[in-house]
Amino acid sequence: MRLSLLILAVVASSCFCKSREEKLKDAEDEGNLLVATKAKLLKGAAEAVKKEGKEAAETLAEGTGEVVKGIGTGIEKGFKEVKLGSNETLAAAGLSATRATRGEDGTAAHTVTVYVTFEKAWNGALELRAFDGEDREVGRVKVDVEEKSSNARYVDFVFDPRTPLLTAGKFEIRATPKS
Repeated sequence: MRLSLLILAVVASSCFCKSREEKLKDAEDEGNLLVATKAKLLKGAAEAVKKEGKEAAETLAEGTGEVVKGIGTGIEKGFKEVKLGSNETLAAAGLSATRATRGEDGTAAHTVTVYVTFEKAWNGALELRAFDGEDREVGRVKVDVEEKSSNARYVDFVFDPRTPLLTAGKFEIRATPKS
């Protein structure tokens, strides 16, 4: 009887134990399942990135475009707009200058354009002086102007080409009536 139990135990254990080939096949199936699961996970993530990534890229590109526009505007402002002061002679003549730019479109190189308002009629010279960052004069130019009262216009001041207008930190406008 013992012998039959032993034989029965050996036969039963051999039925429940997997062979080497079966174990390898199971491991292969488990590996395939793991890889397939990860592949599906990556595919799902890629689909989400494709959809959401497009929107994110559009937003990023839009923001980048705004930055570039801002840089362009800042550069233009930095090169074109100038700090303008006026001498007491301007106000005494009934004139004022509200805006000045260098290199305005349609003007010659080395030109500073000043918007001047004439509260009183004017016949005389307007002089624009350029100063560097250390407040030293680096150029000046006079323009004869005749204008009726209650008018305004842009006046172009064309400097000598050797005048370093890009390094001029400020400009001052003066008025000298004709004698």
